[in-house]
Amino acid sequence: MHIYDKEFTQIELPMTKQEIRAVSIAKLMLKPDSVLIDVGAGTGTIGIEAATYMPQGKVYAIEKEEKGLNTIKLNAEKFNLTNFELIHGKAPDAIPDIPYDRMFIGGSTGGIEEIINHFLTYAKDKAILVINCITLETQAKSLEILKKKGFEDIEVVTVTVGRAKKVGPYTMMYGENPICIIKVVKK
Repeated sequence: MHIYDKEFTQIELPMTKQEIRAVSIAKLMLKPDSVLIDVGAGTGTIGIEAATYMPQGKVYAIEKEEKGLNTIKLNAEKFNLTNFELIHGKAPDAIPDIPYDRMFIGGSTGGIEEIINHFLTYAKDKAILVINCITLETQAKSLEILKKKGFEDIEVVTVTVGRAKKVGPYTMMYGENPICIIKVVKK
């Protein structure tokens, strides 16, 4: 179920905008019974929307920031999710050591290599990893690590969204931050 930004509660942390969520979730290629690890869940928008596509699946949302936890709880309750579990902690330590078939990294606080190692250790064969990068440094580091770990078919997409706003009698387009979306599949 596509969820519009205005339907989410947003308090302090930045929210992944609906157009970026749509592309990121499409890249995850979720199945009704997927198990998704949402690392750096922030306000929870990716994991919460993903949970609505996976009625027999489960989302484990990992978030270390206290201010994000309350927002995620409010949003998860709002959508009455029974297949969504919030875990307070820092990845990769807080990620459950279970088999899963999807991982989304929205934030890594510098621990991207350790998180990718968790994916390589615990994700099932043909599992999909999607990384959203806001900074060029995260994009470069992620690509470097993925290549070092032997991933060959690395898909990279940059998405830029412009949003119309009224300015007097005119409508102007204002750009949102471009987001680099990286997708790999575990062989």
